[in-house]
Amino acid sequence: MGIVRPVMELYPFAWAFFIPFILLATFTMLNLFIGVIVSAMQSFTDADKAETIAAVDQAREHIEADLHSEVRALRSEIAELRALLRQPRPYDN
Repeated sequence: MGIVRPVMELYPFAWAFFIPFILLATFTMLNLFIGVIVSAMQSFTDADKAETIAAVDQAREHIEADLHSEVRALRSEIAELRALLRQPRPYDN
């Protein structure tokens, strides 16, 4: 107000400069504020994404290890069953 009133008294159409200047400055500050918010949200999203990928990889490795041990156990059971089937049965004679 200390600048605008004296200028408006001398130049009545000075509002044509001040109004666009105020709008442009407000828009610029709002744009910067929104940019900071979006950047912060993106960094949180990137961190969450990295944590999720790490958790999925760890779960996948655990599942693969469990599957490998199950397959080994099944193979040993099949080998035992084959051995039992190859043995002569006493009642077959």
